[in-house]
Order: sequence, then structure tokens, then C-alpha cells
Amino acid sequence: MSAAITVFTPLAPPQEGMGMASATSRETFGCIAMSTPPDAHALAVTLTHETQHAKLSALLDVVPLTKPDNGRRYYAPWRPDPRPASGLLQGTYAYVGVTDFWERQRHLESGESAIRANAEFARWRSGARQVAGTLLDSGALTMEGEVFVSRMARRLDEWAREPVPAAAAALAEGAADRHRSLWRERNQ
Repeated sequence: MSAAITVFTPLAPPQEGMGMASATSRETFGCIAMSTPPDAHALAVTLTHETQHAKLSALLDVVPLTKPDNGRRYYAPWRPDPRPASGLLQGTYAYVGVTDFWERQRHLESGESAIRANAEFARWRSGARQVAGTLLDSGALTMEGEVFVSRMARRLDEWAREPVPAAAAALAEGAADRHRSLWRERNQ
């Protein structure tokens, strides 16, 4: 992160009860904007997520990974709205980084914090893998994009073989099911 991120821009916090706000500009490499995080985990996850966006944006300046937008929109387990293939690619890459963070963090936590870390790991490995599959089936990737997403999918498949406590798996599945239900209500 220290090599990629050189500027932090403060954002006003979103409306009360709406979490925190963050963004990465594709045009200004190395700049992350974010509101004050509620805790150290939120800070680490947000930095990881936004750094992934910065890295992928730099790659996309060199190699197109998606074909021109054809108007199709898809489900993303981290967004309330349907996304184009390019948005799915950004989200998947960001959540591979988030999954990697939680994979390491779950071994450092204990008690309820360990359950939460394992649940986050389980939720995002599953969500990112689901979307990687959507991308691979979409016909919206360039040849280079297919290679890139296939490699992400392989890594996510490796993580899927790692066990998590039953309580964490149940939390992850419940959160994913709630998100999908709300998304359907909002978008169909």
C-alpha cells in the first residue's frame, strides 16, 4: 500500500447510520478519499479495497480487460444496484483483496472477533467467486480479461477449500441471503 497510495483525501461522513464513504479516482493514481472509519478493521479493509481499485485502474490503462459496455447489468453481492461487467471486474478484484485481508486476520483474532473475521472471509470469498463466474460466463471479457479473471477464480477456489467455523459460515450465508433478497426487491 505504501508504494501505491500517496494521498488521502478526507470525505464528509455519509448520513447517519450509513457506514463510511470511500473512493479511488482512476485519473489520479495514488489518491484515496475516505471518511473517518469507525474502527481499525474498517480502516484496514477500506485501504485494502481502495488500493485494489487503484492497482486495477493502472492495469486497465495498459490492457483492456472488458469489451465495450453492451448495456447488460449484473448482480454484485457488495452493491445495491445492478453493475456493468467493468464494475463487476473492479468489485471482484477489490473483494479478492478484502478476502485476502480477512484470511490473514482470522488467524490473529480470538473469540467473537475470530468468528467475525471468519464470517467476513467466508462471505467475500464466496461473493467474489460468484461474480468471477458471472464475468467468465458473460462474454464481456477480452482474452486478457478471461485470463485475469480465471486466475482470480482459481485463488478464490483455493480459499473455498479452507474450513471456517460453522457459526461463521452461518453468519456469512445469512448476510449474503439478506443482501440478495434486498437486491431483488430493489431491482426486479
